[in-house]
Amino acid sequence: MFQRLLCSLSVLSLSIGAAHAAEPVALDTPRLSGIDNFRDIAGTTTAYSTAHDGTMRSGVFYRSNALTPSAADLATLNGLGIKVIYDLRTPGEIAATPDTMITGAAYRNIDIIGSTTSGSNITNISFHSAAEAVAMMEETNRAFVSDAGMRGQFGQLFNELASVDAAQLFHCTAGKDRTGWTAAVLQSIAGVDEATIMANYLATNDYTAARVAATLKALPPSMAAVYEPLLGVQASYLQAGLDQVAAEYGSMDNYLKQGLGLSQETIYVLRGKLVEYNSLPGQAGLVGNAAAGAELLRQLQNSELSGTYSAYNYYLQSAIDAGTLGGVESQVGGQVHADAASYLLRQNAMIEQAAAPFASGSDLKVGQYRLWSTALAGYLGTDGSAHAESSNEHSQGLMLGITQRFSEQLSARAGFGYSKGSVGGASGEADTDFTFLNLGARYGLNSLERGMFVDASASAGYVDYDSKRELDGGLGTAKGDTHGNLTGATLALGYRAPLSGVIVEPSLGFRVSHLDLQGFKEKGSELALDVDGIKQTRRSAVANLDVSFAPVTMGAWQLVPGVRVGYERALGNQQVDSEGQLLGLDIEQRAAFDNRDQFSGGVNLMANLGALSVGAEVGANGGGDSHGFNGGLKASYAF
Repeated sequence: MFQRLLCSLSVLSLSIGAAHAAEPVALDTPRLSGIDNFRDIAGTTTAYSTAHDGTMRSGVFYRSNALTPSAADLATLNGLGIKVIYDLRTPGEIAATPDTMITGAAYRNIDIIGSTTSGSNITNISFHSAAEAVAMMEETNRAFVSDAGMRGQFGQLFNELASVDAAQLFHCTAGKDRTGWTAAVLQSIAGVDEATIMANYLATNDYTAARVAATLKALPPSMAAVYEPLLGVQASYLQAGLDQVAAEYGSMDNYLKQGLGLSQETIYVLRGKLVEYNSLPGQAGLVGNAAAGAELLRQLQNSELSGTYSAYNYYLQSAIDAGTLGGVESQVGGQVHADAASYLLRQNAMIEQAAAPFASGSDLKVGQYRLWSTALAGYLGTDGSAHAESSNEHSQGLMLGITQRFSEQLSARAGFGYSKGSVGGASGEADTDFTFLNLGARYGLNSLERGMFVDASASAGYVDYDSKRELDGGLGTAKGDTHGNLTGATLALGYRAPLSGVIVEPSLGFRVSHLDLQGFKEKGSELALDVDGIKQTRRSAVANLDVSFAPVTMGAWQLVPGVRVGYERALGNQQVDSEGQLLGLDIEQRAAFDNRDQFSGGVNLMANLGALSVGAEVGANGGGDSHGFNGGLKASYAF
């Protein structure tokens, strides 16, 4: 029965005249004089809205009746970028009205009815009433669902539609039944509501009104009354197919997967081609790095990763269905690179703190020098805030140095060291190997033992950088490596005051650190970033108070306890950012650590045995949302 219907349409549509319609308002789909039912499945006048705050994309899938364009029509079609034409007709229909090919488009015939069907028996078809014609149209739409052969052909069609990354066109003879069902299924995949799908289906009557009227006028009135249902569409036709889907499969999704054999991935590829989501799940409530990451994920819908068999497309469509981005919004921007830059910019403070017990040279005689070593170890955690995910920093290393006293007023020091840092944040990890040289000097206006002094310190080093970001949602692991330089200097003014049983040494100063990290390209994920070079400078005011207590004799050893309290205030903009690109889209992330004020405190104990000194220091630091500790073992020998 459905075979007779579609063959009937192949004959009746040959005598069609052109239809005319106004230019669309929001969609600029051209109206063609020789192909009256040519249109974009995205909508008639405006692009359709879909579930989950989506809008159908125009210029992706076109539907049409047989391709019999005028010269002007063909020029228009040639400019639409259509790369594949799917002809859903039988061999007999194709022979009767061959397609006029579009330049640059491949031609595919997917005979929905079946390759054995021919239109040669059309003259044997007869209907006794319009009711019979309507019943046959409804049965045809049911057959789109129930007939195994047609399901196989539709499955092939949708798989091929998913596989091409360009504009495509599908059509039958009148562009309303096989084509109408195809369009309705695609719109259902897109998430268009049923009322809109039905309205789009019925729009055929508007597009083809002039042609249908001319055809009916050419027929005897009695024959026209019988055959009129074949020339247009009625809601009951499409509804019959939709009802059959519900009866046999329970849902359109089951029809697609079980009936047509489409994979979830293919359905998601089709939906990615069909829909652009104006916002993503939860995006409206996000701020800071997560908001920037979600916006990058949203903008990637218009990249080469969208609507293709990519990990990104599958992730995004899954996230739309699940109603959550699953944390990828916080991972995708590469916050860990900003966290690592912030960590490196604070390394000079750690170096100076480690060298502090040996900085003054006041314990040395003129001409004497001290060789010393100190271990570097520390941890700092920054709790998550509105703008960034939590981060943590671990560091460990070793510094070897020498301090020499040149006069009553002057001493100088030099140190060489290595610090290995591990920075974690937003499911990323960066390892920084920092090899540095530190130089310093102190000048006492009266002497190094008492009174006002000026202390200067400078350091420079080489940074080797490796990063790894685990992206959830099946998006893989983005890895990168680079190198750079870190320099810094501190100038402080202090006063050393020996009091009864204690030496108090307050100081105020200014510190500047500059990081120059080379840009690099991550690998290992579709969402790997092209990370910009990081060139940032941190300036801060520093205040320290060192207190040394009188030695306590224990046998041959002398124990010297001490306390150190510090405060640092960032000047200017204290935030540290990283920037990157992905497929031409920019993403900027802030480091979790953005404290303007940082406090530190610690205790130390040195044990002296003649020229030998050994000791340890432990401390804590914090400020804002950050908290941590540090410590180290120290040893020295005076010559």
